[in-house]
Amino acid sequence: MILSRSPYIIEISETGQEGSKIELRLWNGTGSAPTDPTYVLSKLIPASNNVKTYYNISPYIREYINFDERPTIYNANANTPTNQWCNVEIKRYKLDSGVYTLLNTVTDKAFDGFGYYEDEYNPAPKVNVFHDEGAFYYAYDSAINPSSSVNQAYRSNYVTVVTGTGWKAKWINLETGVVNAFQQENLAASGTVLNVRRVHQDYYTYGNKLQILNNSNAVIWEATFQPYLNCRYTPILCDFVNKYGAWQRLWFFGASNDTLSIEKTDYNLMQGVFPDYDTLVGQRKSFNVNGKKTIKVNTDWVSEDFKEVVKQLMLSERILLNSLPVKLNTQSTELFQSINTKMINYQMEFEFAYNAINNVI
Repeated sequence: MILSRSPYIIEISETGQEGSKIELRLWNGTGSAPTDPTYVLSKLIPASNNVKTYYNISPYIREYINFDERPTIYNANANTPTNQWCNVEIKRYKLDSGVYTLLNTVTDKAFDGFGYYEDEYNPAPKVNVFHDEGAFYYAYDSAINPSSSVNQAYRSNYVTVVTGTGWKAKWINLETGVVNAFQQENLAASGTVLNVRRVHQDYYTYGNKLQILNNSNAVIWEATFQPYLNCRYTPILCDFVNKYGAWQRLWFFGASNDTLSIEKTDYNLMQGVFPDYDTLVGQRKSFNVNGKKTIKVNTDWVSEDFKEVVKQLMLSERILLNSLPVKLNTQSTELFQSINTKMINYQMEFEFAYNAINNVI
């Protein structure tokens, strides 16, 4: 597995080589690799006593991944859109006496994720489940049916999984804190990039624990998703691309405040008639007036481990707020520890990534 926001280095170091090259084939979907390489990269060795050559292929991979689409699944798992990940084939060659010789061919999948510095080189996600374990909340209103297409914001959304052989998903009902029933489904064939719904459609009222099981029925990943039932304010929906390169959903349940700021250019007017000028005209006028909207949101009270979600959100390059594109204005925040702060709330400011007056051309 390749996370393309961190460097992914291909090394070629063969005794006696004069140089090297790689053929890089990139494609989306489940089809076969293209016949012609997408990129061909080559280098000569630095010196006869230093024959190592390196290639960072991450920037090329990122050109083949985008997040223009955000699935809104409800009652069935669905394949992850193919433009949100890509296939990578790498052919390594050494150059010896003017002739390139193929060394090996490697094929992998790539996602627009990243690893932290302390995680060391390009770390693979845990068991290929692209969502952290833990406890998470979603907005719930008994009067709103999330199965309706107009109520997609009230869906708990999904966890992206690259399936293994014989994997299963299990949803365990959390009714009044007691596990009283479960649903289980076989996942798609091994190697499928799949969006697994976080909450089973029968368990929206109480929430569930989602478990991913391997072919031995051992739990290899689990997280709890439950409704937030004591919300005093209108919840703000946030979807962002997390550190694994997959969409993740969270809610800001605390108070929110909207602000509008305008930009304009002023100029001085020349009066049409002088000295008997028209007092309704004025001496200055504004043009190219437009505005930007910002919003401050609060998480409401959260546990200490929520700081990992905050880190991934702040480092994300793709964020939607109430299904609209935004950029994060908050540049820093304390990552609270419960030993220092008993009641933890995160406040953030977002700017909507478009002008208030539509001037798209």
